[in-house]
Amino acid sequence: MLQTGTKRHDNAGGSTTDLLSSIYQIEIRNEEKISDTDRIFCENQQETLYRSLDEIDRWYKIFVEEAAKYKDSHKISYEPNGKIKFHEPYNSKYDNVEIDFTKYEFKPFEVIDKLVEENYKAINAFARSVIAYFNRNYEVSVPYPEIDEKTLSMGFRPLYQSYVDLVIEHLGGKSFRDTAEEELINRFLNAVKPNRWSKVKPELKKDKIIFPDVISFDSFWDDRNKMHYNYRNELENLCAGIAFGADNSLQGSSSMIIWFNDNDVDISEPYTLTTTGAEEMKFFKNGRVDVRFKDAKTAEACFYKLKLDTIELQNNDDY
Repeated sequence: MLQTGTKRHDNAGGSTTDLLSSIYQIEIRNEEKISDTDRIFCENQQETLYRSLDEIDRWYKIFVEEAAKYKDSHKISYEPNGKIKFHEPYNSKYDNVEIDFTKYEFKPFEVIDKLVEENYKAINAFARSVIAYFNRNYEVSVPYPEIDEKTLSMGFRPLYQSYVDLVIEHLGGKSFRDTAEEELINRFLNAVKPNRWSKVKPELKKDKIIFPDVISFDSFWDDRNKMHYNYRNELENLCAGIAFGADNSLQGSSSMIIWFNDNDVDISEPYTLTTTGAEEMKFFKNGRVDVRFKDAKTAEACFYKLKLDTIELQNNDDY
């Protein structure tokens, strides 16, 4: 429940390839945690957020002041996050003689609660935006912070440094590049590891690496080889690994498979790849995927760089 590194205001109710090449090598130091480009982005995000929060606060104070006249009649109180609590005065529904018409008046209770909700959404979006920026630009996987909606008070102003600290903590003293490579390999290995009943594992064979049981096709479609939705992420992670292993690139995805359509996969011919070190990818009906490299030396280098030699078959006796 991250709500640290902030300041409070009083409240009434309670990139380019060249850029990537340079910033990937940034080593994390206390005095220089992020680049100037990163800092400018975060500062702009924070400034934009504050303008919106100021506007939300302005309207919130107006409606809280309006609600004050119902303090006694509706026993008004406020929750820690600024939402309003009230009780409607008792009126008999069986008596047609009205003695109090205030129930027909506009009351700002719902608007107050709506402003509190929007305040939370804005701060949550800001936190996710800062984290997403680093995840996207540096190809890392920093988890998004959890913000407690019930305790986030009106007037709260988050500081971007709080979320930058989460990024730095996630890196554990490593560079962005080292962390990105480590996470990419872990995702890749998780995608290509044999299932518990498998008798085969990824295999290096001359200029090819053979990946058994990586994908699956949707059995509902008899007329075409439509990739099963649950396996699309495995293919993305496979491609990311191949691009890294063959070309040292962190931007690999299924888009590197020329003319590939996951709704109608051609299993008769191999697909050409846009990568330099890896040239072709061949799909099979049984879920196997073969990747052919420009030569056996490149295939071997990729195999060990991606730590495929560490994969072992699971022992079914453990289950």
